[in-house]
Amino acid sequence: MKRSTLFVLFILSSFVSFSQNQDTVYMYNNQVLIGEIKELENGVLKIETEYSEDDFSVDWDDVKSLKTNTSFIIMLSHNYRFTGTISPDPNNSDYLVLYPQEGSKMFAKTVEIVYLKSLEDAFLDRISANIDAGLSITKASDTKQLNVSGGISYLDTKLQADIYVNTLSNVVQDTIITERDNYGSSLKVFFARKWYILGAADFLKSDEQNLDIRTTIQTGIGRDIIRNNKMYLVAATGIALNAEKYSHEDDASGESIETFGEIEFKAFGIQDFTLSSKVQYFTILANRNRQRINVVFDIKYDLPLDFYIGGNITYNLDSNDETTGSPSDYVIKSSVGWKF
Repeated sequence: MKRSTLFVLFILSSFVSFSQNQDTVYMYNNQVLIGEIKELENGVLKIETEYSEDDFSVDWDDVKSLKTNTSFIIMLSHNYRFTGTISPDPNNSDYLVLYPQEGSKMFAKTVEIVYLKSLEDAFLDRISANIDAGLSITKASDTKQLNVSGGISYLDTKLQADIYVNTLSNVVQDTIITERDNYGSSLKVFFARKWYILGAADFLKSDEQNLDIRTTIQTGIGRDIIRNNKMYLVAATGIALNAEKYSHEDDASGESIETFGEIEFKAFGIQDFTLSSKVQYFTILANRNRQRINVVFDIKYDLPLDFYIGGNITYNLDSNDETTGSPSDYVIKSSVGWKF
């Protein structure tokens, strides 16, 4: 008898706890979704419900209002970042009431909310990652080209950390002829709403440019210029330490101090397409005649189950005329990937 009573009490307490943690999403078409909001990112809201094995993905433009019972990392288009809860405004249906954990309540329209992430998730659940790969084979020359890329990102109210890896190998008759490897990391520490401090490390190996390794350490300051549910645009500037080692004996290796400027753009929600681009410009302080330019352009098309197909163009230009390698290097590739 006691065991039966304890079991019933356990079921009832679990049901009450589950109900208390439910979030409610009100749609413009008068539908109501009840479940646990996982995240809002790139204009898509994901919500876990009892009546579906997979998370629902909802276009944020279709959401009229919502009510959360748990705390979220909240980011607004005018670059407020904080943790708190959200409820409908009882006096104005066009607005939401935001309750920060610190500070007074705020009012915002749904379109002004650009990012949500549940604070109930563990640390690993706040990390997003992707991996993709592509392979091309040419029978006539017995040539294979393999590219593999991946990235990990962590975003909080105070910082954003990213790690990336890109590798490309050309194999002819089972022998690696050329390689190109690029990997690195970056850290943004946010302050004063739209501003952030930047730190980054990038490593590049390019057989085309006779480059065994180029290490670039950056520090600077950046600013969000545009951030909404359709796109974001950020820019940064600062100082970089560049150290190079070339594979050819006649090429001069060494270190230099550079100034840099960079612009990063991303557009999403365009019929399941995501476009992103990053442009960097470096000038050596001791030799104004030498400049370096890095350009990256990505396009991805979302598939079911978080898979995607994508294309990438990467271009590097170095005006250094003291090396025997090519002054430029570029990669054009296609791939299939998975984000998680």
